[in-house]
Amino acid sequence: MGLFSFLSRNRRTGVLWNVTDHIVQVARLSRLDERPLVVDAFAELPSGNEEAFATWLRGVMPDRGPGFVPAYCGFHPPDRVLLRETINTRRMTEPNYLANLLAEQAKLTAVNDWQICAIHPSEGELFTPATPSRPGLLMGLPLAVVRDSQNRMRKLGIRPRRLEVGSIAMLGALTRYVRETSYPHATVVCEIGLGQTRVYFLAKDGVHTPATLPHGLLSIMEAAMKEMGSPGIGAARDALFAPTEELRGHSRRLVRMLTRHLKPAVDYFEMQTGQPIGALFCAHLPAKLGWLEESLCAAIDLEFLVPDFNVWLPSVGVTVAPGIEPPPRSWFQALSLVGQLAPPRQ
Repeated sequence: MGLFSFLSRNRRTGVLWNVTDHIVQVARLSRLDERPLVVDAFAELPSGNEEAFATWLRGVMPDRGPGFVPAYCGFHPPDRVLLRETINTRRMTEPNYLANLLAEQAKLTAVNDWQICAIHPSEGELFTPATPSRPGLLMGLPLAVVRDSQNRMRKLGIRPRRLEVGSIAMLGALTRYVRETSYPHATVVCEIGLGQTRVYFLAKDGVHTPATLPHGLLSIMEAAMKEMGSPGIGAARDALFAPTEELRGHSRRLVRMLTRHLKPAVDYFEMQTGQPIGALFCAHLPAKLGWLEESLCAAIDLEFLVPDFNVWLPSVGVTVAPGIEPPPRSWFQALSLVGQLAPPRQ
């Protein structure tokens, strides 16, 4: 039995599990240790609905036996910190150098139980004391949220091969994509959460991290309430997921609060760096809300960056099974997790 298990290990099926403020994206991964990695089922499930995941898992793996399902997992804890700062790598041998730098720059009172690292802003490698001092991305994550996520996955029957902050995987994948497609301008990336929007600029010298915008999907829903005369936030949310032509006609008003903060951030970056921003990429919103991303893009007069999955997926060693409809663009961030962790063989 042990020999059989060893010989069949590379045929094991697993899952991709990516949780945002709004949804959980899940996909079935066929033959985890073969290349290209085949994805043959996609679903977007309500966040926090464990039974929905259990039902989906039974449907795509009806013959699964007891035990845990191996998975590539992404999450986006609200307390995560990602800041571009100059890193004095010679001081990285000091026990608390990065922790003190993070606490000072992010205005945190305590980082005793945090995972902290510094990352190259364009190549993605971890800084070490041997790295020349330069601007880098200072990443901080409370370990308590990692333990909470691990407990949740255990209850769901998931055994993560890796648990990653999805923002990092996405920024790395987008950086390579715009570089390989020779896109000539900088790009603004928005992670639209419930109450705020995290913004990143992809420039010639890597990722930049402006201040978080104090508005997200909740502001859009509140604007929809006013436009529709809706009796409650729930009705406005439902309307956004199934918009009428009339509601679409008011789309720029719906994203006005985001626009008022995003446009000055774009203008300031261009003025400070001399690098024009040509395109916008949005993440986190469910596929059915993609029309809001397009409205935001039009409101600040930028191109809408839509990675070509036919080009990108083969380049990172991932393919969609024959007969399966390719996922919508909202899946770029989730698929970046397996694109990062399962690269093609050289």
